[in-house]
Amino acid sequence: MNFFLNTNRERFPDAPESAYAHLGAGVNMVYVDPVHNLVVVARWIEGDAMAEFVRLVLASIDDV
Repeated sequence: MNFFLNTNRERFPDAPESAYAHLGAGVNMVYVDPVHNLVVVARWIEGDAMAEFVRLVLASIDDV
């Protein structure tokens, strides 16, 4: 599993820069967002869908 920072919000444009992710084979993603107190696990997600998935998760908690 590899570890990726969200430096300059490049990987997840809608997420805070302090967010990071662990990406593994398959593609499995563990998204960690200290600002929103979130740890989100997604399995078998296409690489180009990750940023949109994170955007939808963050949008759903902003609506609460």
